[in-house]
Amino acid sequence: MKELYCFSGLGNSAAVARMLEEALPADFADPVWVFPVYAWGVPPIVVKAIEETDFSGKLVHMVCTCGSETGHIDRQWRRLVTSRGGMVGGIYSVIMPLSYICMPFMNTDPEKKVLRKLDAARARVQTIASCIAARQQTVDLTLGPCPGFLSRFVYPWFFNTLMKTRLFRSSQKKCRGCGLCASRCPNGNITMVDGRPQWGDKCTFCLRCYHSCPSHSVAYWRFTRKKGQYLHPDFKQVIKLSEK
Repeated sequence: MKELYCFSGLGNSAAVARMLEEALPADFADPVWVFPVYAWGVPPIVVKAIEETDFSGKLVHMVCTCGSETGHIDRQWRRLVTSRGGMVGGIYSVIMPLSYICMPFMNTDPEKKVLRKLDAARARVQTIASCIAARQQTVDLTLGPCPGFLSRFVYPWFFNTLMKTRLFRSSQKKCRGCGLCASRCPNGNITMVDGRPQWGDKCTFCLRCYHSCPSHSVAYWRFTRKKGQYLHPDFKQVIKLSEK
């Protein structure tokens, strides 16, 4: 029986997890964790889940999705898994369409680039599935420049400085009060007050509220002004079906 764990805010990691599930042998027993890279590290919600999991005697594999690079996320992953008694299996990355738009120089990919990345990801996941099925303990990541600095210093700085839910807001002119941002929040962090969304203190910073808002009224301070929106094509359908 497969042990496949996934955290996905916008559908990229969910799509990779689904492809892995289909490609891995039915009797494959090693745990496989799939999640997006957050500021060159493991998302805090995934860190918390791992810290509550017993990996004793298990070979644990990791597949992360990223827009361009991972930094040395493998070092953090290794510490997390071994601290819970596990053995580190394969560590892989899959490049997917960009979705982080909360910095002035970051935006979503153009449509043609999105399609190219999604097409390349399918072949990449098949290769990764073969390696995981063979229980290889390979590290195959797109590190990018200065990976050690980014993962060791920028990662904690990001969460201590930039990950502030008080910077989320909705445009009074654009917001329809539909409540979709609240109903779609994976952590139940958004409530509707007088027809407007209010963000609590349990934000995973997945940005699903921003990217799935039909009126494009959700903003993160001024950083998201004139930025694009992105949801994995399959995830759009999942959301629609879940709301029927």
